[in-house]
Amino acid sequence: MAPTQLMWRLHVPSPMVRRLCRDFTELSAETVERCVADVRLRGRHLGVDLTPQLIEVITREHLLSMVKSEPPSARRAEPSAGE
Repeated sequence: MAPTQLMWRLHVPSPMVRRLCRDFTELSAETVERCVADVRLRGRHLGVDLTPQLIEVITREHLLSMVKSEPPSARRAEPSAGE
């Protein structure tokens, strides 16, 4: 197997995905990656040439809405200070 073929088999998240994963720890890395891919595909579908910065901003807004829309009953109980 050529080195370039090996690189295609390794999954290395982009710096954008790593930043978003760091900022949205409530969500899985797969969710973040899927959201980034969805934003890219939506832009392509609409015929809009999105820059990486714009993709990150749009993805960040979408992820924030996902976190904020979580019902309170689904949130983990925060341990009290005495525990």
